[in-house]
Amino acid sequence: MVDWQRVRAVVFDVDGTLYGQRAMRLRMARELALRCLVRPTTLSEARILRTFRQVREELADAEASGIGRLQYDRAAERLRVPAARVEEVVEEWILQRPLRHVRACRNAGVRRLFSALRDGGRRIGVWSDYPAIAKLESMDLSADAVVAATDPEVDRMKPHPAGLSRVLEILTVQPAEALLVGDRDERDGEAARRLGCPYLLLAERPAQAREFAGYGDLLRGLAGGRD
Repeated sequence: MVDWQRVRAVVFDVDGTLYGQRAMRLRMARELALRCLVRPTTLSEARILRTFRQVREELADAEASGIGRLQYDRAAERLRVPAARVEEVVEEWILQRPLRHVRACRNAGVRRLFSALRDGGRRIGVWSDYPAIAKLESMDLSADAVVAATDPEVDRMKPHPAGLSRVLEILTVQPAEALLVGDRDERDGEAARRLGCPYLLLAERPAQAREFAGYGDLLRGLAGGRD
């Protein structure tokens, strides 16, 4: 239950919340497979990406600091390749290439929800473990505060609540006056619980819906003041 009378700001996760990860993963897997057919050496890039993601999950579990460098250095050490090579592959396949697909994968109802929040005088924050500004621009969305785990003032991945705390500081709201919307209980939900912030986890629907159970409820709740 969301008591909209108390909510002054809504903070959104990005990957898996503002856009559908199933649709994105399918598109990126297709691109990677086609690249491998043309350039067999791309198989090494797939291995780099897999190892990089594993390292990120481990750093998140450990709530490590210094992640801006550790994410590349640890992956490079395991793969026995230069850290610069890991950075190059991550820049292309995780930070840049998805931007051409993210708007097509944007979940139905997101723009209407953002508009409804603004019409109701509520501020919007975005908190992601990855840089999010370019993704928001590609989805034709904007927020009042955008924070990433690798920002110097944060330097922690979820479930550490440093990023959420930073967003709320920028928005000048208390945790009890905000609502966090995410998709992973062990990351988003846990961070919200630690900070005492109300939260809502949205489950991705099957098939090609590219939509989340809960957006309709949020919009109806906004219209009525309480859901």
